[in-house]
Amino acid sequence: MTTDVRLRPMADSELATFAATATDPAHAEAVRRYVDDLLAKGAMRRDWCFLAEWNGAPIARIAFWTLPGATIPRDIVLFDLPWSAPEAEAFGASMLRRVVDRARSLGAQALGHVLDTPLQASQWQAEPERRRALLAASGFEIRRETVRFELDPGTPVPPPADGLVFRSMAEVGEAAFRAASERVTEGTLDRRIGDEDIFADMQGLEHEPGWWELAYAPDGSLVGLVMPALAPSMATIGYVGVVPERRGRGHVHALLARGTATLARIGRWPVKADADTRNTPMADAFRRAGWREFAIRTEFERPLAG
Repeated sequence: MTTDVRLRPMADSELATFAATATDPAHAEAVRRYVDDLLAKGAMRRDWCFLAEWNGAPIARIAFWTLPGATIPRDIVLFDLPWSAPEAEAFGASMLRRVVDRARSLGAQALGHVLDTPLQASQWQAEPERRRALLAASGFEIRRETVRFELDPGTPVPPPADGLVFRSMAEVGEAAFRAASERVTEGTLDRRIGDEDIFADMQGLEHEPGWWELAYAPDGSLVGLVMPALAPSMATIGYVGVVPERRGRGHVHALLARGTATLARIGRWPVKADADTRNTPMADAFRRAGWREFAIRTEFERPLAG
C-alpha cells in the first residue's frame, strides 16, 4: 500500500477546510484567523497553502511563509499530520519531498521551519519529538535554539539609560548604521546571526528609520545598536548588539530598555523576541527588562541549492 500523498494548492473556497485539516477542533478557528492575517499581510499566498490528499480525502496540510511582499518562500508553517494514523510519518515525508521541490522551483535557496514547545498558538504543533525526527530524516538541520520572550501589555517600561547618547538611523544615515551592524555581530554568541548580514535581513521587517538607533558613549565612541521592528504577526526586537570592546559592561540592558520603550510607544501587540540559548547575557537582559519567558524555539533549515 502506497503512502505517497497528492499535494495540491487549496482552492479559494477551501480556507475553512485547510484550517480544520489535521487540527484539534478547538484550535481550528484560531488557525483560520492566523491564516487570514498572514494572507492579508502578504506573508502567505493562497497558492502556497497545500492540502495533502490520500484516498481522495484531505488528511494533512502545509504552507509556505515569507516576509511580506517577497515572492520566494522562506519557511514552511502549519505543517500538520494525522498523528494518530500509523502512516503519519510516511505521509509527512511524502509532503516534505514535494514542498521542497516546489520551493526550489520558486527560487528558494533554503527552506526553514520553526518548532515551538510547549504547544501553543498559532500553530499548535503537537508531537514535537516526532516532528523533530521527521524533519531530520527529511534533510532539515537544526540551525539554532532560542528562548522566546513576550512583553505583556502594562509591563513597566525600564527607565532611560544614563550616560548613553542615542541617534537614530534617520540621523546617522543607512551607511553608518550598516557599518555598525557589522561591528556588533563580530564574535556574536548567536549561532545564526554570525552567518548573516543582519542589516539586510532586518530590512525585510516593517520599520521606520527613527526606530533603529545607535548608542554612543559620552566620548563619542560607538557602544551598540537596537532595532525594533514589526514582523507579520508581532512586534519584536529585531536585534540588539554591543561592539566587542564594550561587552561585559551591562550596556545590553540599556539598549534593550531603549528598544522596549520604543515598542511600547509604537503600541502594536503582541510583542515577542528571541535570545539564542547560548547567549546567556541576552536572555538575562530580557528577564531583567520585564519580558516573560514562554517557550523554546528550535529553528530548522534545509539547503536547496543544487
